[in-house]
Amino acid sequence: MTSTLKYMPILAGALALAGWAGTVEAQVQLNAGGSSAGRNFMSDIPLNLCDAAPLPNRFASADNNKITWTCNRGGSPSIIRYSATGSSDGVNKLLQPPGNPASNMLFLDHTLTAGCTGPVLTTRPTDGKQYNNTTGCGNGNTISLPVHMGASDVQGSSFNQTGPLGTTVLPLNDSSLNSQVGAIVPFAIYVGKGVVRLNAAGTGPAGQIDGLSRLQIEQIFARSVTDWTRLGFGTVTDAAPGTLEATSPITLCLRTAGSGTKAAFDQTLMLNATETALASATVIFSSSTSGVLSCLAANRRSIGYMDADQVVSFNPGGASAGLAYVVSVDGGLANDPSLTDRKRDLKCGRFAYWTALRLNQRTTPIGGGTDALMTAFISNVQAAATIAQIPTGAFWASDEEMVVSKNSDRGPLIWKAGPHPECR
Repeated sequence: MTSTLKYMPILAGALALAGWAGTVEAQVQLNAGGSSAGRNFMSDIPLNLCDAAPLPNRFASADNNKITWTCNRGGSPSIIRYSATGSSDGVNKLLQPPGNPASNMLFLDHTLTAGCTGPVLTTRPTDGKQYNNTTGCGNGNTISLPVHMGASDVQGSSFNQTGPLGTTVLPLNDSSLNSQVGAIVPFAIYVGKGVVRLNAAGTGPAGQIDGLSRLQIEQIFARSVTDWTRLGFGTVTDAAPGTLEATSPITLCLRTAGSGTKAAFDQTLMLNATETALASATVIFSSSTSGVLSCLAANRRSIGYMDADQVVSFNPGGASAGLAYVVSVDGGLANDPSLTDRKRDLKCGRFAYWTALRLNQRTTPIGGGTDALMTAFISNVQAAATIAQIPTGAFWASDEEMVVSKNSDRGPLIWKAGPHPECR
Protein backbone atom coordinates (compact mmCIF):
# COMPACT_ATOMS: atom_id res chain seq x y z
CA MET A 1 0.00 0.00 0.00
CA THR A 2 1.44 3.38 -1.00
CA SER A 3 -0.01 5.45 1.82
CA THR A 4 -2.55 5.46 4.63
CA LEU A 5 -4.44 8.57 5.69
CA LYS A 6 -4.44 9.31 9.41
CA TYR A 7 -6.80 12.02 10.47
CA MET A 8 -6.38 12.16 14.23
CA PRO A 9 -3.69 13.32 16.58
CA ILE A 10 -2.75 11.07 19.46
CA LEU A 11 -5.48 12.26 21.82
CA ALA A 12 -8.19 11.83 19.22
CA GLY A 13 -6.81 8.34 18.55
CA ALA A 14 -7.34 7.49 22.18
CA LEU A 15 -10.93 8.65 21.90
CA ALA A 16 -11.37 6.46 18.84
CA LEU A 17 -10.42 3.43 20.87
CA ALA A 18 -13.45 4.09 23.02
CA GLY A 19 -15.62 4.26 19.91
CA TRP A 20 -17.14 7.62 20.80
CA ALA A 21 -16.64 11.15 19.52
CA GLY A 22 -14.81 13.54 21.84
CA THR A 23 -14.26 17.23 22.35
CA VAL A 24 -11.04 17.34 20.30
CA GLU A 25 -11.78 17.56 16.59
CA ALA A 26 -11.98 13.79 16.16
CA GLN A 27 -13.82 12.10 13.34
CA VAL A 28 -17.50 11.47 13.60
CA GLN A 29 -17.70 7.70 13.88
CA LEU A 30 -20.37 5.14 13.04
CA ASN A 31 -19.62 1.53 13.93
CA ALA A 32 -22.15 -0.91 12.47
CA GLY A 33 -22.13 -4.69 12.33
CA GLY A 34 -24.05 -7.93 12.24
CA SER A 35 -25.71 -9.26 9.09
CA SER A 36 -23.28 -11.15 6.88
CA ALA A 37 -25.76 -11.12 3.99
CA GLY A 38 -25.83 -7.34 4.29
CA ARG A 39 -22.08 -6.82 4.15
CA ASN A 40 -21.93 -5.68 0.50
CA PHE A 41 -25.06 -3.56 0.75
CA MET A 42 -24.11 -1.93 4.05
CA SER A 43 -20.57 -1.21 2.88
CA ASP A 44 -21.83 0.29 -0.41
CA ILE A 45 -24.01 2.89 1.33
CA PRO A 46 -21.23 5.09 2.84
CA LEU A 47 -20.17 6.53 -0.52
CA ASN A 48 -23.64 8.11 -0.75
CA LEU A 49 -22.92 9.95 2.50
CA CYS A 50 -19.38 11.17 1.79
CA ASP A 51 -18.33 14.49 0.24
CA ALA A 52 -16.87 14.16 -3.25
CA ALA A 53 -13.67 15.95 -2.16
CA PRO A 54 -11.30 15.10 -0.78
CA LEU A 55 -11.72 11.62 -2.26
CA PRO A 56 -13.30 9.12 0.14
CA ASN A 57 -11.18 6.12 1.14
CA ARG A 58 -12.49 2.56 1.34
CA PHE A 59 -10.50 -0.18 3.12
CA ALA A 60 -11.46 -3.88 2.95
CA SER A 61 -10.15 -6.94 4.77
CA ALA A 62 -8.93 -9.91 2.74
CA ASP A 63 -12.11 -11.88 3.47
CA ASN A 64 -14.26 -8.77 2.75
CA ASN A 65 -16.06 -9.19 6.07
CA LYS A 66 -14.74 -5.90 7.47
CA ILE A 67 -15.01 -2.59 5.62
CA THR A 68 -13.94 0.86 6.81
CA TRP A 69 -14.60 4.17 5.03
CA THR A 70 -12.88 7.45 5.87
CA CYS A 71 -14.09 10.66 4.27
CA ASN A 72 -15.43 14.13 4.90
CA ARG A 73 -19.14 14.66 5.36
CA GLY A 74 -20.24 18.28 5.27
CA GLY A 75 -16.56 19.15 5.57
CA SER A 76 -16.08 17.18 8.80
CA PRO A 77 -13.90 14.04 8.96
CA SER A 78 -15.92 10.85 9.40
CA ILE A 79 -15.30 7.13 9.77
CA ILE A 80 -17.94 4.54 8.88
CA ARG A 81 -17.15 0.92 9.76
CA TYR A 82 -19.00 -2.32 9.06
CA SER A 83 -18.19 -5.78 10.41
CA ALA A 84 -20.06 -8.77 8.98
CA THR A 85 -20.35 -11.46 11.62
CA GLY A 86 -23.95 -12.68 11.88
CA SER A 87 -27.36 -11.14 12.33
CA SER A 88 -27.68 -12.24 15.94
CA ASP A 89 -24.76 -9.92 16.74
CA GLY A 90 -26.79 -7.12 15.17
CA VAL A 91 -29.21 -7.59 18.09
CA ASN A 92 -27.10 -8.91 20.95
CA LYS A 93 -24.38 -6.26 20.78
CA LEU A 94 -26.99 -3.51 21.12
CA LEU A 95 -28.59 -5.18 24.13
CA GLN A 96 -25.37 -4.53 26.07
CA PRO A 97 -24.51 -1.09 27.51
CA PRO A 98 -21.79 0.75 25.54
CA GLY A 99 -19.22 0.44 28.32
CA ASN A 100 -19.55 -3.32 28.48
CA PRO A 101 -16.87 -5.17 26.44
CA ALA A 102 -19.67 -7.51 25.32
CA SER A 103 -20.99 -4.62 23.23
CA ASN A 104 -17.76 -4.48 21.24
CA MET A 105 -17.02 -5.96 17.84
CA LEU A 106 -13.80 -6.31 15.87
CA PHE A 107 -13.59 -3.76 13.04
CA LEU A 108 -10.94 -3.21 10.38
CA ASP A 109 -8.27 -0.81 11.62
CA HIS A 110 -7.46 1.20 8.51
CA THR A 111 -4.25 2.55 10.07
CA LEU A 112 -2.71 -0.94 9.90
CA THR A 113 -1.29 -1.70 6.46
CA ALA A 114 -0.31 -5.39 6.59
CA GLY A 115 -1.45 -7.16 3.42
CA CYS A 116 -3.15 -4.09 1.96
CA THR A 117 -3.06 -3.44 -1.78
CA GLY A 118 -3.79 -0.03 -3.24
CA PRO A 119 -5.25 2.47 -3.07
CA VAL A 120 -6.79 2.17 -6.54
CA LEU A 121 -8.85 5.05 -7.89
CA THR A 122 -12.36 3.62 -8.46
CA THR A 123 -15.38 5.17 -10.14
CA ARG A 124 -18.99 4.25 -9.37
CA PRO A 125 -20.69 3.79 -12.76
CA THR A 126 -24.12 5.10 -11.76
CA ASP A 127 -23.04 8.63 -10.86
CA GLY A 128 -19.30 8.90 -11.56
CA LYS A 129 -18.47 9.36 -7.88
CA GLN A 130 -14.87 8.36 -7.17
CA TYR A 131 -13.01 6.93 -4.20
CA ASN A 132 -9.71 5.34 -3.28
CA ASN A 133 -10.12 1.59 -2.84
CA THR A 134 -7.68 -0.40 -0.69
CA THR A 135 -8.21 -4.17 -0.57
CA GLY A 136 -6.71 -7.36 0.82
CA CYS A 137 -5.87 -5.93 4.23
CA GLY A 138 -4.91 -8.57 6.77
CA ASN A 139 -7.90 -10.16 8.50
CA GLY A 140 -6.03 -9.57 11.76
CA ASN A 141 -5.80 -5.79 11.21
CA THR A 142 -8.56 -5.18 13.73
CA ILE A 143 -9.60 -2.87 16.52
CA SER A 144 -12.26 -3.62 19.15
CA LEU A 145 -14.94 -0.91 19.34
CA PRO A 146 -18.51 -0.57 20.62
CA VAL A 147 -21.29 -1.16 18.10
CA HIS A 148 -23.51 1.88 17.49
CA MET A 149 -25.90 0.24 15.01
CA GLY A 150 -26.68 -3.42 14.47
CA ALA A 151 -27.93 -4.98 11.24
CA SER A 152 -30.10 -8.08 11.25
CA ASP A 153 -31.81 -9.87 8.37
CA VAL A 154 -34.66 -10.95 10.63
CA GLN A 155 -36.65 -10.06 13.72
CA GLY A 156 -35.27 -11.24 17.04
CA SER A 157 -38.12 -13.72 17.39
CA SER A 158 -37.04 -15.53 14.21
CA PHE A 159 -33.82 -16.84 15.77
CA ASN A 160 -34.46 -20.38 16.93
CA GLN A 161 -31.93 -22.59 15.14
CA THR A 162 -29.43 -25.32 15.90
CA GLY A 163 -26.44 -26.08 13.73
CA PRO A 164 -24.05 -27.63 13.91
CA LEU A 165 -25.21 -29.84 16.76
CA GLY A 166 -24.20 -28.16 20.03
CA THR A 167 -24.61 -24.64 18.66
CA THR A 168 -28.07 -23.23 19.33
CA VAL A 169 -29.46 -19.70 19.19
CA LEU A 170 -32.78 -19.05 20.90
CA PRO A 171 -35.25 -16.27 20.01
CA LEU A 172 -33.93 -12.82 20.91
CA ASN A 173 -35.93 -10.10 22.61
CA ASP A 174 -35.27 -6.90 20.65
CA SER A 175 -38.24 -4.99 22.07
CA SER A 176 -35.97 -2.63 24.04
CA LEU A 177 -34.21 -1.47 20.88
CA ASN A 178 -35.15 1.15 18.33
CA SER A 179 -35.47 -1.11 15.27
CA GLN A 180 -36.11 0.46 11.88
CA VAL A 181 -36.92 -1.50 8.75
CA GLY A 182 -34.52 -0.74 5.94
CA ALA A 183 -34.24 -2.30 2.49
CA ILE A 184 -35.61 -5.64 1.36
CA VAL A 185 -33.01 -8.43 1.61
CA PRO A 186 -33.31 -10.90 -1.29
CA PHE A 187 -31.66 -14.29 -0.90
CA ALA A 188 -31.07 -17.07 -3.43
CA ILE A 189 -30.49 -20.81 -3.71
CA TYR A 190 -27.19 -21.75 -5.36
CA VAL A 191 -25.99 -25.11 -6.70
CA GLY A 192 -22.51 -26.27 -7.63
CA LYS A 193 -21.35 -26.20 -11.25
CA GLY A 194 -21.54 -29.99 -11.65
CA VAL A 195 -25.30 -30.24 -11.03
CA VAL A 196 -27.18 -30.80 -14.32
CA ARG A 197 -30.58 -31.73 -15.69
CA LEU A 198 -30.93 -34.76 -17.95
CA ASN A 199 -31.70 -34.97 -21.65
CA ALA A 200 -35.06 -36.30 -22.86
CA ALA A 201 -33.75 -39.85 -22.92
CA GLY A 202 -32.35 -39.52 -19.41
CA THR A 203 -28.96 -40.75 -20.58
CA GLY A 204 -26.86 -37.61 -20.55
CA PRO A 205 -26.52 -34.07 -19.23
CA ALA A 206 -28.55 -31.22 -20.74
CA GLY A 207 -27.14 -28.15 -19.03
CA GLN A 208 -27.90 -26.40 -15.78
CA ILE A 209 -31.07 -27.22 -13.88
CA ASP A 210 -33.79 -24.59 -14.14
CA GLY A 211 -34.95 -24.61 -10.56
CA LEU A 212 -36.34 -26.44 -7.58
CA SER A 213 -39.66 -26.43 -5.78
CA ARG A 214 -39.87 -25.32 -2.17
CA LEU A 215 -40.78 -28.89 -1.23
CA GLN A 216 -37.68 -30.27 -2.96
CA ILE A 217 -35.50 -27.69 -1.21
CA GLU A 218 -37.06 -28.56 2.12
CA GLN A 219 -36.30 -32.27 1.74
CA ILE A 220 -32.74 -31.65 0.51
CA PHE A 221 -31.84 -29.52 3.52
CA ALA A 222 -33.60 -31.88 5.95
CA ARG A 223 -31.39 -34.65 4.46
CA SER A 224 -34.42 -36.73 3.39
CA VAL A 225 -32.94 -36.51 -0.12
CA THR A 226 -29.17 -37.01 -0.24
CA ASP A 227 -28.49 -37.68 -3.94
CA TRP A 228 -29.37 -35.50 -6.94
CA THR A 229 -30.49 -38.56 -8.90
CA ARG A 230 -33.48 -39.00 -6.56
CA LEU A 231 -34.85 -35.71 -7.89
CA GLY A 232 -34.26 -36.62 -11.53
CA PHE A 233 -31.02 -34.66 -11.86
CA GLY A 234 -27.40 -35.68 -12.13
CA THR A 235 -23.83 -34.45 -11.83
CA VAL A 236 -20.80 -34.33 -14.10
CA THR A 237 -17.08 -33.80 -13.64
CA ASP A 238 -14.72 -31.40 -15.38
CA ALA A 239 -12.86 -34.37 -16.83
CA ALA A 240 -16.02 -35.87 -18.38
CA PRO A 241 -18.62 -33.08 -18.77
CA GLY A 242 -20.68 -35.15 -21.21
CA THR A 243 -21.04 -38.19 -18.95
CA LEU A 244 -23.35 -38.50 -15.96
CA GLU A 245 -21.84 -39.81 -12.74
CA ALA A 246 -23.29 -43.08 -11.46
CA THR A 247 -24.06 -41.47 -8.10
CA SER A 248 -24.41 -37.79 -7.24
CA PRO A 249 -24.32 -37.27 -3.45
CA ILE A 250 -25.42 -33.79 -2.39
CA THR A 251 -23.10 -31.55 -0.37
CA LEU A 252 -24.93 -29.00 1.80
CA CYS A 253 -23.34 -25.58 2.37
CA LEU A 254 -25.07 -24.20 5.49
CA ARG A 255 -24.81 -21.27 7.87
CA THR A 256 -24.35 -21.74 11.59
CA ALA A 257 -27.01 -20.83 14.12
CA GLY A 258 -27.11 -17.07 14.67
CA SER A 259 -27.10 -16.33 10.96
CA GLY A 260 -29.94 -14.17 9.70
CA THR A 261 -29.65 -15.86 6.30
CA LYS A 262 -30.27 -19.18 8.01
CA ALA A 263 -33.14 -17.80 10.10
CA ALA A 264 -34.75 -16.27 6.99
CA PHE A 265 -34.34 -19.58 5.14
CA ASP A 266 -36.03 -21.45 7.96
CA GLN A 267 -38.86 -18.90 8.20
CA THR A 268 -39.67 -18.70 4.49
CA LEU A 269 -38.75 -22.05 2.92
CA MET A 270 -38.38 -24.70 5.66
CA LEU A 271 -42.05 -24.67 6.62
CA ASN A 272 -42.70 -28.39 7.21
CA ALA A 273 -39.25 -29.75 8.04
CA THR A 274 -36.13 -28.77 9.99
CA GLU A 275 -32.69 -28.15 8.55
CA THR A 276 -30.21 -30.83 9.47
CA ALA A 277 -27.90 -30.00 12.38
CA LEU A 278 -25.44 -32.86 11.88
CA ALA A 279 -22.13 -31.77 10.39
CA SER A 280 -20.24 -34.22 8.18
CA ALA A 281 -17.99 -34.33 5.14
CA THR A 282 -21.04 -33.48 3.00
CA VAL A 283 -22.79 -31.13 5.47
CA ILE A 284 -20.58 -28.08 5.89
CA PHE A 285 -21.44 -25.22 8.26
CA SER A 286 -19.95 -21.74 7.85
CA SER A 287 -20.08 -18.75 10.18
CA SER A 288 -20.29 -16.22 7.36
CA THR A 289 -21.51 -15.71 3.80
CA SER A 290 -17.94 -15.90 2.53
CA GLY A 291 -17.68 -19.40 3.99
CA VAL A 292 -20.78 -20.61 2.14
CA LEU A 293 -19.47 -19.04 -1.07
CA SER A 294 -16.20 -20.95 -0.67
CA CYS A 295 -18.09 -24.17 0.08
CA LEU A 296 -20.17 -23.85 -3.09
CA ALA A 297 -17.14 -23.01 -5.21
CA ALA A 298 -15.18 -26.00 -3.90
CA ASN A 299 -17.95 -28.61 -4.19
CA ARG A 300 -19.47 -29.18 -7.64
CA ARG A 301 -22.37 -31.29 -6.26
CA SER A 302 -23.31 -28.71 -3.64
CA ILE A 303 -26.32 -26.61 -2.77
CA GLY A 304 -26.44 -23.64 -0.41
CA TYR A 305 -28.12 -20.34 0.36
CA MET A 306 -26.78 -16.77 0.40
CA ASP A 307 -27.90 -13.24 -0.36
CA ALA A 308 -28.83 -12.83 -4.02
CA ASP A 309 -26.12 -10.26 -4.80
CA GLN A 310 -23.41 -12.89 -4.22
CA VAL A 311 -24.15 -14.23 -7.71
CA VAL A 312 -21.68 -11.67 -9.09
CA SER A 313 -18.90 -13.87 -7.70
CA PHE A 314 -20.02 -16.72 -9.98
CA ASN A 315 -20.80 -14.57 -13.03
CA PRO A 316 -18.18 -14.02 -15.76
CA GLY A 317 -15.40 -11.88 -14.36
CA GLY A 318 -16.23 -12.81 -10.76
CA ALA A 319 -13.70 -14.26 -8.33
CA SER A 320 -15.41 -17.68 -8.51
CA ALA A 321 -16.74 -17.44 -12.07
CA GLY A 322 -18.56 -20.56 -13.27
CA LEU A 323 -18.17 -22.53 -10.05
CA ALA A 324 -21.85 -22.32 -9.00
CA TYR A 325 -25.11 -20.82 -10.23
CA VAL A 326 -28.50 -19.61 -9.00
CA VAL A 327 -31.68 -21.69 -9.40
CA SER A 328 -35.30 -20.55 -9.20
CA VAL A 329 -37.59 -21.43 -6.30
CA ASP A 330 -41.09 -22.44 -7.44
CA GLY A 331 -40.29 -20.71 -10.73
CA GLY A 332 -39.32 -17.37 -9.16
CA LEU A 333 -35.97 -15.61 -8.94
CA ALA A 334 -34.91 -12.73 -6.72
CA ASN A 335 -33.13 -11.29 -9.74
CA ASP A 336 -34.10 -12.61 -13.19
CA PRO A 337 -31.81 -11.34 -15.98
CA SER A 338 -34.34 -12.44 -18.62
CA LEU A 339 -36.87 -9.81 -17.48
CA THR A 340 -36.98 -6.10 -18.24
CA ASP A 341 -37.45 -5.53 -14.52
CA ARG A 342 -35.05 -8.08 -13.11
CA LYS A 343 -36.56 -7.72 -9.61
CA ARG A 344 -40.16 -8.35 -10.72
CA ASP A 345 -40.56 -11.72 -8.97
CA LEU A 346 -39.23 -10.25 -5.71
CA LYS A 347 -41.43 -7.15 -5.86
CA CYS A 348 -44.57 -8.96 -6.97
CA GLY A 349 -44.71 -11.80 -4.44
CA ARG A 350 -43.55 -14.58 -6.77
CA PHE A 351 -40.42 -15.32 -4.77
CA ALA A 352 -40.59 -16.27 -1.09
CA TYR A 353 -37.01 -16.10 0.18
CA TRP A 354 -36.68 -12.49 1.35
CA THR A 355 -36.89 -10.43 4.51
CA ALA A 356 -36.55 -6.77 5.50
CA LEU A 357 -33.20 -5.64 6.86
CA ARG A 358 -33.58 -4.35 10.40
CA LEU A 359 -31.28 -1.61 11.70
CA ASN A 360 -31.12 -1.69 15.48
CA GLN A 361 -30.09 1.15 17.79
CA ARG A 362 -30.13 1.87 21.49
CA THR A 363 -32.76 4.37 22.58
CA THR A 364 -30.22 6.68 24.25
CA PRO A 365 -28.34 9.22 22.08
CA ILE A 366 -24.64 8.64 21.38
CA GLY A 367 -23.63 12.23 20.65
CA GLY A 368 -20.64 13.63 18.82
CA GLY A 369 -22.44 13.65 15.49
CA THR A 370 -22.91 9.87 15.39
CA ASP A 371 -26.69 10.07 15.77
CA ALA A 372 -27.05 12.39 12.78
CA LEU A 373 -24.76 10.21 10.69
CA MET A 374 -26.76 7.13 11.67
CA THR A 375 -30.02 8.83 10.71
CA ALA A 376 -28.61 9.74 7.30
CA PHE A 377 -27.34 6.20 6.83
CA ILE A 378 -30.75 4.68 7.59
CA SER A 379 -32.50 7.13 5.26
CA ASN A 380 -30.20 6.00 2.46
CA VAL A 381 -30.91 2.35 3.22
CA GLN A 382 -34.66 2.99 2.95
CA ALA A 383 -34.82 5.14 -0.20
CA ALA A 384 -35.25 3.67 -3.69
CA ALA A 385 -33.33 6.54 -5.29
CA THR A 386 -30.21 6.02 -3.22
CA ILE A 387 -30.39 2.22 -3.34
CA ALA A 388 -30.34 2.52 -7.13
CA GLN A 389 -26.97 4.28 -6.99
CA ILE A 390 -25.07 1.43 -5.34
CA PRO A 391 -23.94 -1.84 -6.98
CA THR A 392 -25.98 -4.09 -4.68
CA GLY A 393 -29.02 -1.93 -5.41
CA ALA A 394 -29.39 -3.96 -8.61
CA PHE A 395 -30.53 -6.81 -6.33
CA TRP A 396 -31.96 -5.22 -3.20
CA ALA A 397 -35.24 -3.26 -3.16
CA SER A 398 -36.87 -0.55 -1.11
CA ASP A 399 -40.26 -0.99 0.51
CA GLU A 400 -41.67 1.66 -1.85
CA GLU A 401 -40.74 -0.55 -4.83
CA MET A 402 -42.45 -3.62 -3.39
CA VAL A 403 -45.99 -4.60 -4.36
CA VAL A 404 -46.10 -6.89 -1.31
CA SER A 405 -45.15 -6.56 2.33
CA LYS A 406 -45.28 -8.74 5.43
CA ASN A 407 -45.49 -8.06 9.14
CA SER A 408 -43.28 -10.97 10.12
CA ASP A 409 -40.39 -12.75 8.46
CA ARG A 410 -42.53 -15.83 7.82
CA GLY A 411 -45.40 -13.87 6.32
CA PRO A 412 -48.07 -14.11 5.05
CA LEU A 413 -47.63 -11.65 2.19
CA ILE A 414 -49.88 -8.60 2.06
CA TRP A 415 -50.59 -7.12 -1.38
CA LYS A 416 -50.62 -3.35 -1.54
CA ALA A 417 -53.81 -1.66 -2.73
CA GLY A 418 -54.42 -0.79 -6.36
CA PRO A 419 -53.72 -2.41 -9.73
CA HIS A 420 -50.20 -3.59 -10.44
CA PRO A 421 -49.72 -4.02 -14.18
CA GLU A 422 -45.96 -4.22 -13.63
CA CYS A 423 -46.56 -7.69 -12.19
CA ARG A 424 -48.19 -9.18 -15.28
